[in-house]
Amino acid sequence: MRFASLRRSLAGVGLAAATFAVAACGSGSTTEVAAEDLGPAGDAAWEQVIDAAQQEGSVTYFTGQATDNLQELSNRFESAYGIKVDIVRDNDANLQTKLAAEAETGRHTADVVASAAKPWVDARLAEGSYLPVTGPAFGAAEFDRDKFLRDDTIFTSSAAVLTYGWNTSRVPEGLDGYEDLLDPALADGKVGVMLPVSAAIVDFYDYLNDTVSPDFVEKLAAQKPRTYPGAQAMGQALASGELAAAVYTVPLTAEKEAGAPVESGMPDPVFGAPFHTGVSANAPHPNAAQLFANFLVTKAGQEAVANRAGAVLPGISTAATSAQNIWVNSRTVTGADVEAFRTDFERLFGSSQ
Repeated sequence: MRFASLRRSLAGVGLAAATFAVAACGSGSTTEVAAEDLGPAGDAAWEQVIDAAQQEGSVTYFTGQATDNLQELSNRFESAYGIKVDIVRDNDANLQTKLAAEAETGRHTADVVASAAKPWVDARLAEGSYLPVTGPAFGAAEFDRDKFLRDDTIFTSSAAVLTYGWNTSRVPEGLDGYEDLLDPALADGKVGVMLPVSAAIVDFYDYLNDTVSPDFVEKLAAQKPRTYPGAQAMGQALASGELAAAVYTVPLTAEKEAGAPVESGMPDPVFGAPFHTGVSANAPHPNAAQLFANFLVTKAGQEAVANRAGAVLPGISTAATSAQNIWVNSRTVTGADVEAFRTDFERLFGSSQ
């Protein structure tokens, strides 16, 4: 029985809170999705989209969002609609290369694309690379179209959140903000910082200077911290006690729940990277693409994709914060800006690398 027909039957007997459960993508676990968490039911035309999507049978999502979140998202979508989700997860630069190759060969596989690289998304939008979204969830009262939808086409599906954290064994008194990282007791390799490997990391150092103090990065360099190429490696060093504190980590709620001696803060605004998302104009599965895009902005989808991240709906229990609390840089960081900052970074932090 197709989901659209099943929801109509349930509505007829008033079972708004009914749940649907299936085995989760070969994991052996079960994912439950409540009908009421799938957003507005939509009209007859939308039910035809659902039917056509189920005939297509699969959807391919290009994104850089967190792996665990994507697994849960896939499980939930397949649970609700019986449609397989193929995830192509990579960083923005590699995804851009893949999509450029598909455009050149005409062999398109991407149905929905999420990227944190706003200038690149803006250029593709201007070229007509995306279709307007049509799902009823984009018209729901809880979804703020003014904040999270542009040109009825590009929407924010979540926002990665990066913040400061500390090892509670090494810093038992905790940290109240980034300024506490300047404590002399945390000098000489006790704090971890990120190497400026991308425009997003340069954005982060802009954020520190903008929201903490204009000379904060210079003061942080004077602490002689350790440098790391990625947040994952820094998080592992924090959990193991190699570091006392880190300037750039995901919210550490899961690690804390698992017993690691870690904690993280949540400043307002917080640094993050919104994922600008759209349905490809060349989607091989156009109906499944629209259905999946719609699912991303429902409660069921947000609980998965916005776990430990910024959510675009209110009341998402798994989210770290709202996507509207994400700091926005006043400038667009270019490749030349990244190279210039690397030079400055080496001058400031060179002795600690």
